[in-house]
Amino acid sequence: MGLVWHTAVSANYCMFGFHDPTCEESENLATAISAASRAVVGWAANAVMVDVVTDLVGIDVRIEVFDEAPAADDSADLLRDGQIEVPGGLISVLYSVDDMFQRGVDLPAGPGTYGVQVCGYGRTRARQLQEKGVEPGGAGDADAIVAALPGVEHYRICLWQVSPEPYWEYDDEDE
Repeated sequence: MGLVWHTAVSANYCMFGFHDPTCEESENLATAISAASRAVVGWAANAVMVDVVTDLVGIDVRIEVFDEAPAADDSADLLRDGQIEVPGGLISVLYSVDDMFQRGVDLPAGPGTYGVQVCGYGRTRARQLQEKGVEPGGAGDADAIVAALPGVEHYRICLWQVSPEPYWEYDDEDE
């Protein structure tokens, strides 16, 4: 494994994501957001969005850059693989609490097409905690539920360059 970064996100609208900040955001993000609302992880040419269980607390995100595809993590509640193109060689984490990740961090291999593995952990437990907090008669425990949520749901994003040329696998379908 190469580089490892840690950040936390404030998951606005129960989502967070990452993208190449040098690319036009609106269409890519709209596509990825729409797909994530249907399939938990949404993919677009330069963006990936992840639908999270809770937006009540900050969520830890670990970003790892590999030389090649990592092995699947069987301990994850959520495991999705895909690709994005990163023509600017930067990844920005949407809703990160760290300015550095909002602006974008340089990927060591630079621009290209990257394989992505999204691993989510603690999603089932976070859902259970939230459901307990909204049960009839459970409202009195809402503060305790919110206090119990930090650190429960977290994510690992694995990236590896598959080509030095930026390419989105669905580009040919538009022609």
